[in-house]
Amino acid sequence: MSRNVSLLLVLTAVCLFRSVSLQNDQSATEFAELKEEKKEPVMFYAVIREKTFTFNIDTILVFETVIVNEGGHYNKYDGVFVAPREGTYMFSWTVSGSGTTYTVTELVVENQVISTAGEYHGGAGHSSGSMTALCEMKKGDHAWIRSTGVSTEHNLYSHDNYPQSSFLGLLLLTE
Repeated sequence: MSRNVSLLLVLTAVCLFRSVSLQNDQSATEFAELKEEKKEPVMFYAVIREKTFTFNIDTILVFETVIVNEGGHYNKYDGVFVAPREGTYMFSWTVSGSGTTYTVTELVVENQVISTAGEYHGGAGHSSGSMTALCEMKKGDHAWIRSTGVSTEHNLYSHDNYPQSSFLGLLLLTE
């Protein structure tokens, strides 16, 4: 009888240990999820500095001078932002042109055009076109600004003493 009681006590202890272990695993998972919810802000702002150039159809614009890049999700070398998590993002961009052509750009997320902005420079000075857009993104989605097929040649003019071309994005709301 005492052997059965001992076996029963051992089995009870193992079950209690396993239950506590499972609760600890669950608590660790819940803690990780809570920690996941309190994430750092996601935002970037980059400009094109001291450049005049011409670009073709479907060219991704690279805003190489990064002013703010909280989280490091904007790549100043290829001009692409990668969403770190699912949510609603806001993007805004301005492109300044020169010459007598249309300069039309669009916000693209995973090869889907979200919004378009353009300008036509027909005289003296340097005109600009701007747009602000909201969109839903999944974790790992890519967003960028590119030229359109409205004109075969887009002229960009972005200098400190004139309107600069810029691109910004930020996470507004997580899912």
